[in-house]
Amino acid sequence: MKMKKSMRYMATVAFLALASMGCNKTSFYTNRLGDAEWSAQQLSVEGVNQAELPSWDLSDCDPYEESCTGAWEIHGGKSSFIWQFRESAKKFEISNQSLTTCSHSMDEAVIQCQQFSGVYDVVESEKDEMEFASTKTLGFPGKKVVIKITRGGHIH
Repeated sequence: MKMKKSMRYMATVAFLALASMGCNKTSFYTNRLGDAEWSAQQLSVEGVNQAELPSWDLSDCDPYEESCTGAWEIHGGKSSFIWQFRESAKKFEISNQSLTTCSHSMDEAVIQCQQFSGVYDVVESEKDEMEFASTKTLGFPGKKVVIKITRGGHIH
């Protein structure tokens, strides 16, 4: 009987340790990405890079207490979005928060942010460079989309 209790206790401790590691990873990568400016080096669909590459100005946030926000910027145009790491920082999500309309004068940043909103796999997550890939974006469903960003606020 004591052995069963001991095994259950050890299993519970192991589960909690693994669960907290996932939370810590999410917080770690959120802290690494947040409160910084990043510029896109690649924003491609099926290997074809977009003509206009955005920069991101990301808020500092606690992913368990609030939504992480950012600005998607292209040559003065700006779109608001929410971002988050999920699944122990294996997934990254972008969600456009700017209003979209059918106006021909709609800001290019809003359109681009809307099209590239989706859930991405985290391919690379270094201190000054991150890469995300997806086939599940709003504007390009089923097509391979890659976003590669580097730390720094230079707008292309």
